[in-house]
Amino acid sequence: MKNFIILFLISGCALFTTSESVNDNEKELTPGIIKKELKAGLSSAEVIQILGSPNIITVNSEGKEVWVYDRISAEVETKSDEVYGTILILGFVSKKTKTVKTQKTLTVIITFDNDKVESFSYHYSKF
Repeated sequence: MKNFIILFLISGCALFTTSESVNDNEKELTPGIIKKELKAGLSSAEVIQILGSPNIITVNSEGKEVWVYDRISAEVETKSDEVYGTILILGFVSKKTKTVKTQKTLTVIITFDNDKVESFSYHYSKF
């Protein structure tokens, strides 16, 4: 009987850690993609294939077409640590929760000349 009680006490204690992450499933546009894929001389169709559709299309003072990609994303990550235990009939629960919020912005400006990328610039921030 003594061994049964000890076994019961040991098996009644457990440690569980859960992690939950919320993230949009959209294709992420990153500075790395801009540096790697975007080049002068690409056609507008190639740019759309790489980056998707722009947010704004306008014409500058020189009559050249300018595309603007403006992306904003937010991530919320919640981590919970829970400890459950049993001492004979009595039990206890301990829970710690931590939430981390991150926001990112990426603005890309592309200037076209005769349907080819002439120049581009970008600004990235994370806070």
